[in-house]
Amino acid sequence: MKKRLVLLFFLLLSAQPALAEWTEGFTKDFEKLGLDRAIENALDNEITPQEILTFIVSNSEQFNTRLSLKTLYCAGVDRDTVREAADKLGITVEEVSVALEESLAECGSKLALNDRDITEVRDSGGVPLPPPPEEPPVDARKLLEPPRSSSKHHYASPSTPNQH
Repeated sequence: MKKRLVLLFFLLLSAQPALAEWTEGFTKDFEKLGLDRAIENALDNEITPQEILTFIVSNSEQFNTRLSLKTLYCAGVDRDTVREAADKLGITVEEVSVALEESLAECGSKLALNDRDITEVRDSGGVPLPPPPEEPPVDARKLLEPPRSSSKHHYASPSTPNQH
């Protein structure tokens, strides 16, 4: 048991400089660029959501936990990963759920696009695929015009008898 404690102590000492390095960068990014960019930069530097949340919770006087959870969701971190990390840190299910709802309201379209990985959909096992067809340009003026009613066709509704 003593050997394990000594080993754990040395591991913590050796990890301390790396921890200090990314947390300093995170704090600087937070102060200059905001929480969104700080979390995105940390994720880009392969800092795990668990590490990010652990740092945020341990510095709760500086960082808002719920806002950080929402930002992790908006950054595209998998829901299960966020929930698992939050659970390990004792963050309530309610707080995690509220953060998820807020992220869907604020970043819903971004999250929907992240759920579709176009490169996976178009994977052909190494066989080259033709480029996707180009969509015709949309005339914005047509979008603003009201729909034209056509008197050529009369469709009876199911609630009224057919009058032919």
